[in-house]
This record gives sequence, structure tokens and C-alpha cells, in this order.
Amino acid sequence: MPKKIVWDEIPWEPVNKDVSRKVIMGDHLMMVLYRFGAGLTWPEEMHVSEQGGYILKGKVEFHSGGTTLELGPGESYFIESNVPHYTHFVEETILIDVFAPPRKNLMEKGGGFAPDKTT
Repeated sequence: MPKKIVWDEIPWEPVNKDVSRKVIMGDHLMMVLYRFGAGLTWPEEMHVSEQGGYILKGKVEFHSGGTTLELGPGESYFIESNVPHYTHFVEETILIDVFAPPRKNLMEKGGGFAPDKTT
């Protein structure tokens, strides 16, 4: 049965001083509404989950295999399974990240979320 999600009714969860999120997770899909501070770089990672997303606000650079993908509001991305990548947030950015299967380790402290490794 379909479920209605009203992002405005979900409180922001602070991850660190520069990152906050709102999370919806099912058995096979995970959606995260992220807010990243300007100038932040998410360290390189690689995961089994396919990842896609949609930029609502800001400017983002995705880096992978020597290629840089620059995205802004209204644009989307797709990252295949097991592809190393890192992300630089040029401006304060709000985006929706989607993972399949869910990355449950993102919900566990010390489980790979890396809030202490963002720069």
C-alpha cells in the first residue's frame, strides 16, 4: 500500500555541525533528505547499493574515476553498485539520496557514516 511522506513533518536529525538528514527506510529502498554545509567534502566511498538522487538546492561536484560531474537544482545523478566516488558541496546543498538496497550502516554510529571524516 502506498505511503504518503511529508518531509516537512519529519524533524532534521543533526549528524554533525555541517550535515543533517531526514530518513525513510523500507526493506528494499532508503531515501534520505540531506542538508550539507558549503565547502564540505564527503570522503571517497564505495558500496553495494545503487545510489541515485535529486538536487533541490545548491551546487554539488561528484568525483569518480578522474571524472567530475557538476550538478545543481533540478538535476539528478545515478551511481552504480561498487563504484568509488566522493562528493564536494560547493554551496549549501539540499538533496534527496536514494539507495537500493538500503545502507543500514548509515544509521549506526561508527558503522560507515563517517561524520567525523567530512572536511
